[in-house]
Amino acid sequence: TPEATIHKAYNQDKTSEDQIHLHTVNQKLDSIFKVKDNTFNRYWLSYGLYNQALIDDRLEDKKAAEELIDRAIELLKPLEEDAESQALLALQLGYSTRFKSYWSMMSLGRAAYHRAERAVALAPTNMRTNLALAINDFYTPKVFGGGKKVETHLKKALQAPNPSASVTTPTWGKPNVYELLVKYYQKNKQQTQAQNFLNQGL
Repeated sequence: TPEATIHKAYNQDKTSEDQIHLHTVNQKLDSIFKVKDNTFNRYWLSYGLYNQALIDDRLEDKKAAEELIDRAIELLKPLEEDAESQALLALQLGYSTRFKSYWSMMSLGRAAYHRAERAVALAPTNMRTNLALAINDFYTPKVFGGGKKVETHLKKALQAPNPSASVTTPTWGKPNVYELLVKYYQKNKQQTQAQNFLNQGL
């Protein structure tokens, strides 16, 4: 599957501290996308570019990371009726704020939240839509109303039905759900809960 291929390349690049494997995978995904532009091909190319941006960011190549994430975002913007694309887009918009000016950050943050809410509206029981909204809520400052939906949506994410074995459905995100639950409970000084979810996650 494209997902397994991207994850494998990401881990190889993380170990070897370059982005050769992901670059190769993304070139292939890009050529497939150029032949056939559909939701499936757009989504996986965007996901591949996002992962490559994360690697470049780790390697301190901020300019390359910013270019990659900007392209990843542009690919998903038109897919307004696809819940998975909206969830991924919300995460990408939130992540892209680290490369932008303060004023851009504000509008990107709002756009990310809006896309995450849309994703949940389209697929209320999906793990990644609930995760996207929880992440956005967690990183929204309290003064802007953040932190109220984190717990609810993370628990919904955990209750999400496992995807069928079809090749087309993304499966990523479960470890992120546990990680954010632990962060959330630690932040709120609920150590027993934090430890509980840490054990489950591990």
